[in-house]
Amino acid sequence: MTSAVINEKVVEFKQSIEDIVTVLKNTDEKTLYVKPSAEEWSAMQIVSHVLEAVDFWVTDLEALLVVPGAKWGRNHEHVRRLAAVEEGVVAALKVDECITGLQNLVPKVEAALGKVTEADLEKTAPSYNPNFDGKPLSFLVDHLIVKHVVGHYGQIVRHLAKVQ
Repeated sequence: MTSAVINEKVVEFKQSIEDIVTVLKNTDEKTLYVKPSAEEWSAMQIVSHVLEAVDFWVTDLEALLVVPGAKWGRNHEHVRRLAAVEEGVVAALKVDECITGLQNLVPKVEAALGKVTEADLEKTAPSYNPNFDGKPLSFLVDHLIVKHVVGHYGQIVRHLAKVQ
C-alpha cells in the first residue's frame, strides 16, 4: 500500500515541477523577476524558495528516517529560507540553472520517498515550528514537499498573470 501512496506523491511532485519548468521556459525572462507588489515575491523568488525548501525538507525527512523522533523543521525566519528569496540573490539566478535545479529535485525526492515505509508515515516527532509539532511524517511528505510545490506552481501562475 505504501508504495502506491508514495508513487502517487512522486507523480504529483514530478508533475508540479514539470509545470513550473514549462512556465519558466514559456515566459519572457525579464517578467520572471518582476514582483506583482512590494509584498509579493516574483516568480523567480518563488522558484528560488522551492529549490531551497524542497532540499531542506528532503534532508529533514531523511534525517528523521535515520533518527526517528528527533526534533525537526524550522519557522518562517530560518536564515536559509530568507536568503533564498533575498532580491540580490534572486537577481543573480539564471533561469536555465534554476530549470536544471528543479529537474534535479525529482530524482532526489524519488530517492528519499523510496526509503519511506508505511510505518514511517505514522511516526511523529517534535518540531522547531510549534504549528508542526507532533505531526506525522506523512505531513512532512504531503504538505511540506508535495503540496508545497503544487501550491507554489499556482502562486507562480497567479503572480505572472498580474505582471504580464
